[in-house]
Amino acid sequence: MHTVKDGPTDPALQHHVSFFDRRNCGVFYPSDTYAGFRALGFNILLSLVSALAFHLLHVSYPTQESWIPDLRFPVVVRRIGRAKHGSDTESYDTEGRFDERRFERNFEKYDRDKKGGLTFREIFDMWAGNRNVLDPIGWVFQVFLWTYLYLLAADPQTGVLEKETVRQQYDGTLYYELEKRQKSGNKLPFWRGGELW
Repeated sequence: MHTVKDGPTDPALQHHVSFFDRRNCGVFYPSDTYAGFRALGFNILLSLVSALAFHLLHVSYPTQESWIPDLRFPVVVRRIGRAKHGSDTESYDTEGRFDERRFERNFEKYDRDKKGGLTFREIFDMWAGNRNVLDPIGWVFQVFLWTYLYLLAADPQTGVLEKETVRQQYDGTLYYELEKRQKSGNKLPFWRGGELW
């Protein structure tokens, strides 16, 4: 089983993406990311589109060791900090380390009624508040990432994405918990991107 490692040479952003390194070799490909999305409970179409978008549009090339693109579109886990996009919450620094202060600041600012999490509307307000000028790729990735997180992990009764759940997503432990939930038979419903094969 893949486990999250500790230490200064293995920053939080590496933990965050290592779930998709299904072979635990430090490099993962679109097929691995597809398998990861399926393990989380997303349906075939959503998993396929997501894996391709993740690798082809942004994340693969910056992590590669050569300026000549590898057309297999690998993501090198130890170099994932190079793929950090703009218009995000800044909860990761440019080296991929988790910044607790910035994480807390986002919740102080956007969790307006102090319920310990964010509604979809508050997430939308956070997207708008964190946009950088002339950064459409960053805007799109923020919408993509937060929508997926909301679909996967928001409380279905309250519609709130809890702060501790978001923290787990940043430290890389949430995906393993969600995979266990999926394996135990607690499937992601269709309206949240699941089932359909």
